[in-house]
Amino acid sequence: METSEILGMGIGSKEQVFLKPTKVKIVSVSIKDKTKEGKEMKVPLAEINIKHPDKEELIPITKVKLERNGKLEVVATWIQVDEENGIKKINKSSALANLMAYLKVDKLEDVYGKEIEAVEQSKEDTYLCLKAY
Repeated sequence: METSEILGMGIGSKEQVFLKPTKVKIVSVSIKDKTKEGKEMKVPLAEINIKHPDKEELIPITKVKLERNGKLEVVATWIQVDEENGIKKINKSSALANLMAYLKVDKLEDVYGKEIEAVEQSKEDTYLCLKAY
């Protein structure tokens, strides 16, 4: 969009639609390894693509709400890897590992088709994240 086009815009009449917390289905996982500028990311990010009942398109979610040290935290789905006996595995304390344990799956690909609650990150931040506690 050109600057002149933006400067000439009026105010729209549509209210922004916020998706409500509800049960959703995990459809797929995409691995994001480049920034918007095309630079290589040091640590890849897993985008969990969900189907929300109130929206046609898939919604990518990159945060999980989990319990740590008796408190609820919202943590990004960075793909943190450890090596055990020469085999790479997802770090046990990562958000992805917590999500996988909550869904009782051994591999990340096994989350496909699972139902899970999508909840607000916090009262101040109403974006949805996946509930894993």
